Amino acid sequence: MKFVLIVFLAFAYAKVGCDTDNKERVKERGMSKKKEDELMELHNEHRNDVALGKQKNWQGKFQTASNMNYVKWDNQLARFAQECADKCPANFRIDCSFPPQYGSVTYLGDVENGGADWTAKRVFKKWAQHEDHARQIEMAQVQFFGCGRSQVSRKNGMSDEIVVCVYNRKPNLHGDVYKAGVSGQECLHGRKKGFLGLCKHSATDMSVLNFKHQKKHNEYKFHQQDVKHHKGHKHHKNNEGHKTFY
Repeated sequence: MKFVLIVFLAFAYAKVGCDTDNKERVKERGMSKKKEDELMELHNEHRNDVALGKQKNWQGKFQTASNMNYVKWDNQLARFAQECADKCPANFRIDCSFPPQYGSVTYLGDVENGGADWTAKRVFKKWAQHEDHARQIEMAQVQFFGCGRSQVSRKNGMSDEIVVCVYNRKPNLHGDVYKAGVSGQECLHGRKKGFLGLCKHSATDMSVLNFKHQKKHNEYKFHQQDVKHHKGHKHHKNNEGHKTFY
């Protein structure tokens, strides 16, 4: 079997990892339905603008896309992302385990303890400005994604803020991520209402059906691998003090 190297598109802004003494101090985790909807809107607005040639793509070019999908939120992908964010990983590539066909984008930054609420728009803007992250966000064949977020307090009055999004497809790191051409020309099931540059989903899409079938297997398989790998780690023993972010 051909060896596949899993590449996580992890780029830490101003930091390279959480402090080693704060693994048990996740004080906020998760995100509200409002934040989920905001992230989905930001993704689809960006993808639509790129597909219509209104927004520069990951290469810094105005280039229309003929096959850009509309993306939807998926709760299982969000669980993968949340598990990763909760670990406050020093190394996303090592500490976070996703199925090999999945891609991800990550954010790691500083906030003041008890400070202002995080904004999805600010985080998404940073992703869109970074080539590898923009490549993932603009991957035409992506149809589903989900995100997680944690805030981990430190002793100096600051916190590590971690946001992770996981996608059901990862991009080709050495080629184009969508087909250039007339916007929506290759949409098999028509364009998404309200997004003239994006292709809508269909219940008969084989790619959608395959994803829904495969993700049940992936959820069990990779959860078991992760539990086995991290068994005995101190920062996984007690999560009772964590509170959910609303």
